[in-house]
Amino acid sequence: MITEVYLDLLAVVGLIGILMVRQNQVWFISKSLCFYQHIVIEYSMSKNLKLAKRKGSQNYTTIIAIVLIIIIAAGAYYFTRTPESPPDDQNQTDPGTNGPETPSIPEFEMVVEGADDESVTVGPSDFEEMTKVEMEGGLLTSAGTIKGPYNYSGVPLSEVLELVGGASENNSIRITAADGYAMVFTWEELNGDFLTFNPVTGDEVEAEEELIPVLAYGEDDDFLIEGHGPIRLVILGDEGLITEGHYWIKQVTVIKVISAIKEYNITLNGAISENMDRATFESGTKCPDTTPNHRGVYVDEDEGIWTGIPLWLMVGRIDDTVTHTANAYNRELADQGAYTVQVIAGDGYTVELNSSFVKLNENIVLANELDGAALPDKYWPLRLVGDDLTKGQMIRNVVEIKLVFEEMNETQTPTGGDIPDFDLTLAGYVTEEMNKETWITATTCEELDHMYSWTDGDGNEWTGIPAWLLIGRVDDDNTHGPEAFNRELAQSGYEVSFIASDGYHKELDSTLIAENNQIIVAYLFNGEPLPEDEAPLRLVGEGLTSGQMVSMIERIEIIFPQ
Repeated sequence: MITEVYLDLLAVVGLIGILMVRQNQVWFISKSLCFYQHIVIEYSMSKNLKLAKRKGSQNYTTIIAIVLIIIIAAGAYYFTRTPESPPDDQNQTDPGTNGPETPSIPEFEMVVEGADDESVTVGPSDFEEMTKVEMEGGLLTSAGTIKGPYNYSGVPLSEVLELVGGASENNSIRITAADGYAMVFTWEELNGDFLTFNPVTGDEVEAEEELIPVLAYGEDDDFLIEGHGPIRLVILGDEGLITEGHYWIKQVTVIKVISAIKEYNITLNGAISENMDRATFESGTKCPDTTPNHRGVYVDEDEGIWTGIPLWLMVGRIDDTVTHTANAYNRELADQGAYTVQVIAGDGYTVELNSSFVKLNENIVLANELDGAALPDKYWPLRLVGDDLTKGQMIRNVVEIKLVFEEMNETQTPTGGDIPDFDLTLAGYVTEEMNKETWITATTCEELDHMYSWTDGDGNEWTGIPAWLLIGRVDDDNTHGPEAFNRELAQSGYEVSFIASDGYHKELDSTLIAENNQIIVAYLFNGEPLPEDEAPLRLVGEGLTSGQMVSMIERIEIIFPQ
C-alpha cells in the first residue's frame, strides 16, 4: 500500500515540478530532487523493515526512484531549452499610454518628376532608405519676423531627386505645395547658396558651414505641426542660421526637375527703396490665400496667359514705409495724385502712369510668366501687360519701378527750408533705415498724427515726431498703424538708447516715453532746419535734462531685458 502512495505522490510532485519549470521557476528542480531523495530513503527504510518478507526489494525500489528522477530532470531540461512565450498581459496592446510606438516618418504621398518626364510616387518607405538629416534652421518672414531656429529631421532634397535621375547645372527645381504655392530653386540653391541671417539680431551673415535643402518630416522630436506637414522643404545647417521664408514650402506634394532659369532683380524706388530678387517676386505670385490676392492674370489676343503681380501691389511696397501688410497700399496718396509711376526697361525706355490710374487696378500686371513658363528672352525678365494698357504701354524687359513724388505744399507738412539729407537707424525687434524722404512721408501720415511740437523755456518751438511713434515701428513685427506701438511691452519695461553720430548716447525708460507726445525727435527749430551743431535730429521734451537732449541723432535702439 505504501508503495502505491509514494509512487502516486512522486508522480504528482513531478508533474508540478515540470509545470513550474515551464514558467521558468528553475529553482524548483533542486527542491524537487531533494524531496524525491527524501521519499526514496524513507521508502527504502520501510521496505528494509520487511526485508525478510521481500528479499531484493531495495534494489527494485532504488531503480524506480532513479528512473523517476531521470524523467523529471529530462523534462526540466527540455522545457528550459524551449523559448518562453511571453505572458498573456505582454501580448496585449494597451489602448492607453502603452499603445503602439509612433512611427518615425508620417504617412504621405509625394510625386517627383524628372527632366525627361519620368515620374515616381514617394512615400515613407522610400524616406526610410535614405540618409537621415538632423540639423537646425529658421526663417525670416516678409514682415521681418524671425522664426526659429528649430531642430528638424528629414532627407536631403538632392537624394530624393536621384529617384528620377537627379539634377545638373542645366536644371532648376520647382517645388509645389498642396495649396498651389510654388518656388523654383536654382542649381546653386540646390547646393546651398542662400542668404543667411543671424538668428538673434537678424543681420545678414556669411554661412561658414554647408546649407542643405531638406524635405523635413519632424520638428523638435515630433511630427510637423498641422498645416506645415507632413513634408516641408526647409533650409538647414550646423550653425542654425536663418534663411528667407519664401524658400520654406509647407505641405510639399510635387517636385519637378525643369530647365534652368535665369536670376534677375527689379529695383523699386519710392518713399523707400527695395532691390527685389526673382525668388521674392515669385513668392508673391504664388500666394493663393493672401488678401489682397497677389496673383494677376492677363489673357492676350492670341490666348496667351500672362501671370504675375498687379502693379499697384508693387507700388504699395514703396509708396510709404508700410511695406507688406493688407494696408500697405496708401490709397490717400494715390487719390491725391501725389506721385507718378514710372516703369523702366533695361535700355532706359520708360512708361509713366498716373497714381490714380494704377490704384487698385487688377488689369495692369507686371508679368513674369507666359503660359506657365519664364518669359521668352525678348520679354525677360518682366513685362507690363493688361487690358487697361495700350500696346505702347506694354513695356518689356522691365528692371525698375520708380515713384516720382510731386512737391508737397505747406498744408501737407512744413518744409523747413532746405532740410539736409540724413539717415536714421531704428533698431529693436526689427530694424528700419529711415532717410529724409521716409521721414517727411511719415510726418504726413493721415492714419495717425505724427507731427508734434514742444516749446522750451525760452519760447522756442521744436517740431518733429514723438519718440514713442518711432519706437512703435520696431518694437515688434507690427510696424505701422494705430496699434503699432506695443503698450504692454512698454509697460513691462525696456530702455531706449538715443545715439549721436559722435557716439554720445542717453537712455530713457520705455514707461517714460510711452504715448508721450511731449518727448519728440525734432528736425525743425522755429520752423527751420536744426542748427548745424544739432542737425539732423535732436531729442527734446518736457521733463528732460539738457544732458538727456541728445543732438545729432543717427540711431535709436531698443535695449530689451535679457
